[in-house]
Amino acid sequence: MNYLFWNTNKRKVNNILTMLIKDLPCDIIGLAEYEDDPNQLLRDLSKEDCNFYYVPQIGCKRIHIFTKYTPNKIEPFPESPYYTIKRIPHDNLGFHLVAFVHLPSKLQKDSSSIGTELNYLKKEIEESERKLNSTNSIIMGDFNLNPFEDGMVSAMYGHSISSREVVKKGSRIIEHRAYSMFYNPMWNLLGDSIKPEGTYYFQKAQHVNYFWNIFDQVLIRPSLIKNFNINDMKILDEIRHVKLVNATGHPEISDHLPIYFKIV
Repeated sequence: MNYLFWNTNKRKVNNILTMLIKDLPCDIIGLAEYEDDPNQLLRDLSKEDCNFYYVPQIGCKRIHIFTKYTPNKIEPFPESPYYTIKRIPHDNLGFHLVAFVHLPSKLQKDSSSIGTELNYLKKEIEESERKLNSTNSIIMGDFNLNPFEDGMVSAMYGHSISSREVVKKGSRIIEHRAYSMFYNPMWNLLGDSIKPEGTYYFQKAQHVNYFWNIFDQVLIRPSLIKNFNINDMKILDEIRHVKLVNATGHPEISDHLPIYFKIV
């Protein structure tokens, strides 16, 4: 199964999405700040022999979901204005939980508030996993936090760890309480050893400035690590020779770059 997430920054991007979805190819797509025409995207995909469906929004208006599965096969689970959880079929696993997130920007909320939303999401996922008796879960989206920030790493919040060997333990005990973990493979894409150097570029005259950020991430439960290959995960900066970055390598079509990964 192939996944795409992109914060499209309210741009008209259907032509690029059509190329991405067909060429990669994609099975499940989550979009944030999408303001193009979803029906036109479905028509454009149909012309490319890609039959996709739009999953109706309910309570979370910040995320748009397209899949190869008809909406009646997708079961809604808890959601908030900042995230939506869906039970979605998987060709090999039978089904899995996919949480799509677009957490508030630091321009609107402080890091503690963003972390609190992650805490609510984590609890909702854990309750959904108990209901389904399955931990085959992933979270994908725009967290508006880097992988190393407290909201992503703290046991109370995202509790997403860079080491798959550590995460395979499943949980950690802190002050007699167990905290479940996620594997965050996006740590592997930090730095300039590969291009692009992140998903979001921000420059400001302040003392602490990371310049490149990885706000767009996927978190994976320990039970799915064996189904994930790090080499299949990409930050996309080009499709069919259409550049998604400018001459300096910074995001141009949108202020975010899309991420792509597979869960087999």
